[in-house]
Amino acid sequence: MALDIRGPHSSIRIEDLDEPMLELPERLEIDSPRFDLFAKRFAEAFSIEGDELKQLATEVFQLIDSFRAMKEAQLDSLGMIQTDDPVLRASAFDEVVRRNPVHQKLEALLACCKQAVSDGLPLTCQPT
Repeated sequence: MALDIRGPHSSIRIEDLDEPMLELPERLEIDSPRFDLFAKRFAEAFSIEGDELKQLATEVFQLIDSFRAMKEAQLDSLGMIQTDDPVLRASAFDEVVRRNPVHQKLEALLACCKQAVSDGLPLTCQPT
């Protein structure tokens, strides 16, 4: 079973409850009650709108920011970025992190949230 999350112009799919994205709030020690709804209500249809949707967008942004920081620290500790130039380091980190599937899915979810907020529409979640 999967959960399709639809905004007004785009959508994403969470394939199952073992998806790494769902583990991030706990791994990163971030309180995210709206984001946690995806796991808690995985098998049911629901929507997120209004202030809850705005809060979800904030939570997803925080998860992206913390995920990027965690990945950058990992890459740095592994010595995978070999330059001292701060601009080149930032560019290299950005390129590597953006290719990460978890980061891509979080970015897609944030886009869905922003579109829904902008259009004044709910984010709908439907198990498939």
